[in-house]
Amino acid sequence: MSNILPDVVRLTEKLVSLESVTGKEALVGDYLTAYCREQGLTVEKQYCTDIRFNVLISYGGLPAKDEAYGLLLHGHMDTVPKLDMNNPFIPILDEDYLYGRGTVDQKGGLAAAVTALISLKKRGIQLEKPVCVAAVIDEESEHRGTMKLVESGIRAEAAVITEPSNLRAVVGCKGTLPLKLTVKGKAAHGCRPWLGVNAVQKALPLLQGLFDIEFPSHSYDDVPGTLMNSVNVGIVQAGTAYNNVPDSCEISLDCRISPGETVEGMRERIDQVIQTAREKDPDLQVQVSIARPDWNWEPIKERGLKPARISTSDSFIKLVEKTHKEIIGKQVEFYITDGYAEIDFMLNDLHIPCVLYGPGEPRLCHTAEERISLNQLQKAVEVYERIIERQCGVVKE
Repeated sequence: MSNILPDVVRLTEKLVSLESVTGKEALVGDYLTAYCREQGLTVEKQYCTDIRFNVLISYGGLPAKDEAYGLLLHGHMDTVPKLDMNNPFIPILDEDYLYGRGTVDQKGGLAAAVTALISLKKRGIQLEKPVCVAAVIDEESEHRGTMKLVESGIRAEAAVITEPSNLRAVVGCKGTLPLKLTVKGKAAHGCRPWLGVNAVQKALPLLQGLFDIEFPSHSYDDVPGTLMNSVNVGIVQAGTAYNNVPDSCEISLDCRISPGETVEGMRERIDQVIQTAREKDPDLQVQVSIARPDWNWEPIKERGLKPARISTSDSFIKLVEKTHKEIIGKQVEFYITDGYAEIDFMLNDLHIPCVLYGPGEPRLCHTAEERISLNQLQKAVEVYERIIERQCGVVKE
């Protein structure tokens, strides 16, 4: 196999061995900073909080004032916890796979992007426009890392999100609106429930209305398949003891919004359910708030996570499509993910043409079986290298 394979595997192994559960990304950040400087790349720590930072890794210098990177490669350093995975931070090589927490989500893609820059430098390739790998924090929670990129006003002519896609091209994502509905009741002793108002009972018509929501399917001219909005009742919490009448019932919703739809439209649909429930029960008291168990940061609550989409006819998407076919040997598959991805910030805030394209099977994310194909790691490096050369331009001797 190519000489790049040992390099990208070693780097992925090292990153996996450094625990970086969300909020504790510093070990990976410090290692990437030192490693990339040793390789002769330009490195900057971009602080998002007093102690948490992104790592910006550049090759070909930095953009001149009022100019942009030719390409931005974006990956995140944080992972979910070990969950039910045994020995998650001990990378294990087994034939064509590397096992460990973060191999797929998404240290493999990040390692492939960094290895692509190092390979270009080793080959002596001089670029007409610089390229940057942004290794960000907090993707799994409040998105502080990418929000910092937006705040900094980073500019690029195009971007690749290196999240796992099985080397398919993701040209859009759903948005997500986390809502908490709080239904009010009246507390009383469980031996005299008629003296209280049971908030769970008050919530029943509301819950039924949420389960009964139906959304139409959406199709897109340039992408196969269909998508539809969805509402998931994820958590229902009430009561403080078995012998108390609960005076409050909290319903946590995960509302997913397809490209072409809006957050406002989803809020209106939830409001319709509440209004219908109030018609059945005029005394129903419901408060609605944007809330997620891991969200305490007001800026992300205010912004939310939006749907995003780019046309497959965009010139950069065509460049990616051509490059994939040359390296992989077959036509790239396009799709829009049911999940959320930070392609949202690239398209909606920074207005950078962007595709999500990375090694690894996304269905393995957050699972005990998380592993990545060595062949896909190598191919990702090769595709990234050629995309960089085409998008940034190569100086002719």
